[in-house]
Amino acid sequence: MSLILEDISCRFGAVAAVRDAAVEVAPGEILCLFGHSGSGKTTLLRIAAGFEPVQAGRVELGGETLAQPGAEIPPERRPIGFVFQDYALFPHMTVARNVAFGLRGARDVKARVAAELDALRIGDLGHRYPHELSGGQQQRAALARALARRPEALLMDEPFASIDVALRRRLREELRRILKERNVAVMLVTHDPEEALALGDRIAFMRGGRIIETGAPQTLFAAPQTPEGASIFPGCQRLDGRIAAGVLHTAAGAIPARGRADGPGLAILREGALAAVPDRDGAFRVADARFVGPDWRVCLEGVADPAMLAVRMETAPAIGALMTLVADLSRTFVFSGE
Repeated sequence: MSLILEDISCRFGAVAAVRDAAVEVAPGEILCLFGHSGSGKTTLLRIAAGFEPVQAGRVELGGETLAQPGAEIPPERRPIGFVFQDYALFPHMTVARNVAFGLRGARDVKARVAAELDALRIGDLGHRYPHELSGGQQQRAALARALARRPEALLMDEPFASIDVALRRRLREELRRILKERNVAVMLVTHDPEEALALGDRIAFMRGGRIIETGAPQTLFAAPQTPEGASIFPGCQRLDGRIAAGVLHTAAGAIPARGRADGPGLAILREGALAAVPDRDGAFRVADARFVGPDWRVCLEGVADPAMLAVRMETAPAIGALMTLVADLSRTFVFSGE
């Protein structure tokens, strides 16, 4: 069943936390809400769950309206699972009792608990308490609790925030496999671009409470509509400048900007878009160089401009050497605005 959020708005006093946000998540799809802290993504997730009232707009699941102003189905009655950022496991209950908590009244509680724990590879940990588990095990327990109710949609708020980086990468792959097998609509909040790319079938970018762009990773790579969409991929850099007569003028040189309005502008440069060439009249100076294998990462600073950029070079240049930058336009995306 599809989860639909239609024209959702929410204010906290004078602050507009969410503004006219609309998104649809299909069964079996993982949608990542991506944005900086304060962009409104967690508020939107909580509205979908029922933890925050709908002030404007509508929440729908499988054709049934779950929430609209003045008419809300309580969170516990919605066929939606929720995994909190801190997992919110009950410390005085064992893992098995935590998973069983939302199954009161069900006839097959023990069987469903055992099945979920086994599916998430913690079948031998049901007797333990949350403080006796690692961060990854706690996450699995929280996910088992959410899935045991057999929800039609699953909401996850920064599910890897409390897990170290190495383990996080391995768990992401496993989590995606588990979620795709369940064929439920999944909406996941993250501010980690690597996580959004690793998990999301689509990524919805939020800025200032609005969803400004939504697309699949391959679409964002080929034809991004916003700087956020263009820069989510690893190794991207930003270069500010001014647009005049279809050209973005930057410290690194002129970049075509056909169709863009005159005024402030910026270019998003993908990994490998820049090359540096030694030049006694160059506009950039080598500030640092370090070996990162198989080549060198060279940090450059503008001679007459505060711009800081990085390039990869086969050999390390001398610190202080002057360079001219050459941009690969096929890996460069230009946008209007600050």
